[in-house]
Parts: sequence; structure tokens; C-alpha cells
Amino acid sequence: MVAAVNQEEKAARWQLRRRLRKIFRIRRIRKEDAKILQEADDDATLETQSLLPRTLSDALPEDPEARANDTRAMVVTECTGTFNMIGCNKAWENLCGYAESEIVGKDSSILQGPESNNVGLRDAVQRLFEEEKPVRCVTTNYRKDGSKFTNLLTLGPIYDATKGGKMTHVVAILKDIGKVSSK
Repeated sequence: MVAAVNQEEKAARWQLRRRLRKIFRIRRIRKEDAKILQEADDDATLETQSLLPRTLSDALPEDPEARANDTRAMVVTECTGTFNMIGCNKAWENLCGYAESEIVGKDSSILQGPESNNVGLRDAVQRLFEEEKPVRCVTTNYRKDGSKFTNLLTLGPIYDATKGGKMTHVVAILKDIGKVSSK
């Protein structure tokens, strides 16, 4: 009986340690992200505050010229399952190297690699769904040719008025901040 209690106590302590490690890792990543975000915001050569579209037609306009002229590197994903991409604009194609026809139906993991901030990305997605307001994080993504770039990722909800104003998609705006200089 005593041995069973000791085993349960050890298991509970182990689970608590795992949860605490995760919390501290997320705090450290948020602190590192905050520092990089502040440097990017302070860099006068970068425009880090992007206006986010609120509807699907704002994010992915039917007019090809409007999509091509938008300077924000933007991709839209579904809100369900694996967050499959449904479209992007020309600026995103130029930044990441993929054509829109190559990414439709695929998830965003095609941009991730060994140096990607997976914990920070999961945390950002969780905050997006909890708060339903835009969130930002810093990660390293990989282009189609394998080259990596550090980017400021802004995630925002897209609402569908026909579904009672429910969040149906997520818009992601990527900003290459690899050339941010510390001041």
C-alpha cells in the first residue's frame, strides 16, 4: 500500500516538473520574442505594424491585381484540423518561394525546419484562439529553396458574417526581420 502511494507521489511530482519546465520554456521564449519584437519595432527601416484583414475577401481579394499589389506577405489557413492553407498573395510567394497552387491544401509545416520556434508558434496559436485577437511571434522559417529567414509572424482571426461572426480562418502575415539591428 505504501509503495503504491510512493509511486503515485513520484508520478505526480514528475508531471508537475514537466508542467513547470514547459511554463518556464514558454516564458523564456516570450521574453526572447519580446526583445526581438522591440528591436524590430525600434528599427526605423522596418514596418512591423501591419493592418490585418478582418474578412476572407479582404485577405484574398478576387481581383488578381489587388492581390499582386499588396506588399504584406500574407497567407490564409483554415481554422480546423491541420490549418491547411487556402491561399496567399504575391508578396508571400516572393518571400517563401512557393506558388499559390503548390500550397493550397497543405499545412504551414512546409515552412518549418530545425530552427523554427515550434513552442512559440504553438503558444501564439493558443493565444489566438483564446483571445481571438492578433498575436505576434518571432520564428525562423525556410523557403522552398531551403534558405532560412527570421520573420515576425502576425496571426489574426478572420470572421465569417454568414456564420454568425464566427472565426473561420486565420491570416498570417510574415515580415522578414533578418536584418534587424540592435540599438
